[in-house]
Amino acid sequence: IIILFSKLVIAQSIVVVNIQNLIDNNIIYKETIKELEIKQEKYLNEFEITEKEIQRIYNDIEESKLILSDNEVNNQIENYNKKLKDFSILIDEFNFHFQEEIIKIRENVLKEIIYLLEEYAIKNNIELILDSTSYLIASNSIDITEYISKELKKIKLELEYKDFE
Repeated sequence: IIILFSKLVIAQSIVVVNIQNLIDNNIIYKETIKELEIKQEKYLNEFEITEKEIQRIYNDIEESKLILSDNEVNNQIENYNKKLKDFSILIDEFNFHFQEEIIKIRENVLKEIIYLLEEYAIKNNIELILDSTSYLIASNSIDITEYISKELKKIKLELEYKDFE
């Protein structure tokens, strides 16, 4: 029993890595996200103009309530509500689109990290790799985040995204 138990107690080859850190601090990832933000800015400026136009329509309705008939006011309100609804849908689609693109970009970086981790595990006979969020306390000597980060910098990542349509 002692021999059998001692084989189970033998330390396994375990390392940890901070995946979040590797993705967030990757230079190509940061540059791609910056490009994406620049693309978003163009649309945000257009949205701001549209929002001001919708606000102007609302103000016109408020000012003309005393002058126009109820029927005319109701028509203007319907027009305003339709424009506001369409604008809200467009904003939701815009936000969803860019969230999805960021997720795809992160997934591509993660795929490269996983490939590097697999290579590292094979070369170094590692039996288990944990993400830094999966454990409470570990020795810094088993953290391979810096090594993987250096290897990731050697790779020319192709991070692409679609512009909003």
